[in-house]
Amino acid sequence: MSRLRNGAQQFIECIGKAGCLALCLVDVAEEFLERNGGKAEIDAVSAIMRACGKGYIYFNWSSFNDNDNMYVQYPALFLEMMTGRKWSYRHEPLSYQPKPDEFAVTRYERNETGKTTGHFQRDDIFEPIKDSLTVKYGKPVSLRICAPLN
Repeated sequence: MSRLRNGAQQFIECIGKAGCLALCLVDVAEEFLERNGGKAEIDAVSAIMRACGKGYIYFNWSSFNDNDNMYVQYPALFLEMMTGRKWSYRHEPLSYQPKPDEFAVTRYERNETGKTTGHFQRDDIFEPIKDSLTVKYGKPVSLRICAPLN
C-alpha cells in the first residue's frame, strides 16, 4: 500500500511526532543504496505507509492518537523492503564502535516529570528533528546497529 488514503495528513503528522526511528531507517537505506551504486532517493512517506500496511511498523488507522503509532516492530524487514537485501538489527551500548559495513542510530532519552521521552537520530548524519529537545536536554543511552547480511 503506497497510495495516500483518508487521514493522510494525520498519518504524516504521526510520522512527524513519533516516526524518528522509521525516518532514520529510511536514511540508512538511502545511504546503503548510495554506497552500492543504487538509487538513493526513497519516498519516506510512501515507504513508511507501505511498511505499516505490511505490519513492519505499527499504525492504528482507527486512532491517530494511539501512543504506539509509528513503533517499528520489524526494523530488519523494513530495511529489506527498501533495499532488497536482508538485514540484521540489534541494540548495543554507546561504547560500541560500528564496523565499516554497519550503520548506527543513537537512542536519546529525556526525563521529564512523570515520563521519559525517547528520540532517535543518526549523530552527525541525520536529525529527523532539528535541534531536538530530547537530544539537547537528554542524553544518549544506546545504539541501534543495522547491517546488511550477505
